[in-house]
Amino acid sequence: MTTAPFILALPCRSVTMPGDSLRIEPDPRRLLAGGPRLWIGEDTPAVDLGQAGHAIGILFRRDGAKRVKDGLEAVASSALEAAYRLVGEFWGAYLVILRLPGDELALMSDPSGLFPVYYSKTPTHFVATSDPRLFARVTGESSGVAWNALRRFLAHPELRTQETCLSGIEELVPGALHFPEENRTQPIWTPSAFFPRAPYPHLDAAARNLRETAIEVTSAWTDALGSVAVAASGGVDSSLICAALSEGAKDFSCATLSTADRSGDERAYVALLANSLGAKWTGRIYDPAGFDPISPASQGMPRPSRRSFVASIDAMLADCAHELGADVVFDGNGGDNMFCFLHSAAPVVDRLYAEGPGRGVFETLVAMCRATEADISTMARASLRRLRRGAAGDRPADTRLLAADGSAQAGSDLIPSWRGLDFGRQSGKRDHLDLIMRTRNRIHGLGVGPRRFSPLMSQPILEFCLGMPTWLWFEGGINRAIVRTALSGLLPQELLARTSKAGPDSFIRRAFDHHRIVLRERLLGGLLERNGIIDREEVEQALATDITTRDSIIYRLLDLAEAENWARSWT
Repeated sequence: MTTAPFILALPCRSVTMPGDSLRIEPDPRRLLAGGPRLWIGEDTPAVDLGQAGHAIGILFRRDGAKRVKDGLEAVASSALEAAYRLVGEFWGAYLVILRLPGDELALMSDPSGLFPVYYSKTPTHFVATSDPRLFARVTGESSGVAWNALRRFLAHPELRTQETCLSGIEELVPGALHFPEENRTQPIWTPSAFFPRAPYPHLDAAARNLRETAIEVTSAWTDALGSVAVAASGGVDSSLICAALSEGAKDFSCATLSTADRSGDERAYVALLANSLGAKWTGRIYDPAGFDPISPASQGMPRPSRRSFVASIDAMLADCAHELGADVVFDGNGGDNMFCFLHSAAPVVDRLYAEGPGRGVFETLVAMCRATEADISTMARASLRRLRRGAAGDRPADTRLLAADGSAQAGSDLIPSWRGLDFGRQSGKRDHLDLIMRTRNRIHGLGVGPRRFSPLMSQPILEFCLGMPTWLWFEGGINRAIVRTALSGLLPQELLARTSKAGPDSFIRRAFDHHRIVLRERLLGGLLERNGIIDREEVEQALATDITTRDSIIYRLLDLAEAENWARSWT
């Protein structure tokens, strides 16, 4: 189970009767028939919060990570207090519906973003759901593409905003309390509460903490979601998941995908990983002919946020999971970003501001030289520039192949909305948060999508990572040092020493070449061109790109093809 469908319909104040309370409705077609009503899918987990309201999804207690299945004991005396207690004492992937005085209701999705919730407004109701396709079952009207929003998304494809690419549909901000009647949002969970503070932890202590947290988190999700196959590469992130499952005495297996050439073949590393932990493993070879150039990988989603080629990955991982008898595939998506994979002088400057000049700063300077392969003078100059100018500004919009007219600004508030935080002198933490924000469209949780799950984005791991000073991630001159130290003694040194990994690039380029004619037919004269999103001349020129070059324009074309296919699926 990774879908958890539900629909919540709240009438506007003008049509609400005094004393109306939330009613569970078995027929989604009747959700607009009266007072507040909630339809829950047959297999969707839900928890009655008693007087406080309801929870949809999966919750665990902080203490022991025990799953909450029954009603909670009087969570709090008010919705606001309940919200603060929920994010402080529980974690998971959930939406809570909290009751306010006068029977008004407020909503909050958990801070991790692992259970996206979308909402829309009719003349009479506020409607929320985990699956945008379900809006039509309530309103009787299909959602349409918001073309200006789609253009903004394509200019900032890594950023997740409240604005979706469907007309009239927005996303709830994770970790914030939303008041539908007042159209107001109040932040409850904020990352600044977890920023590093002196005294700063030592590497060994941080590693022990991460190891224990990862064991607890992966064990809890395995108990909740069923038997697991890990999408493994032998890299640090997926290896942490495997080692944590092994240490938690959870059965698991490994699945790996490889290119036909050596550039993306990691089977030897996965075999080493699986054999060292006593796990079964299997693999598949990418087939360019198996890539479907006309079906959207983002089917049913409110944005074309998945890369077009991941549909092939979904299918092969599902096949591996079936062979291995697994219910769900865990992946390490988001790991690099969570574990502060920076390539800058930020950790040097952060440590200088935190501790003042001294041996520690010099050690971090040398460590960053090793991690980035820069010489001392280059890293020193970069550190001085950062001291003078501060952190770099926002990344520019990606306007490649887009029509010149139209806004390139990101849409509404970012999800999560962290840009207004006071980072003080920890400019590297701002860069770290920017990395985390940019992984939000690449993670898998409950809701629409394949039977995949990204446990590294869980709230306890997120909070741990936010609390680590940037320089600690590079101690000893290697990236993700805290993770590697946490895995020390659990995995072969050959795996721990890896600093780079292979990928499906050769498959993607060959798939593009194999389907070039179809992609041309889709993009030239398609919906994106007709609605003024893309520049036909530039796209036509890019379609002639030689795949033997390292030009990233091929990935951009595939993203546009995904947007085209996604738009056609909604029209």
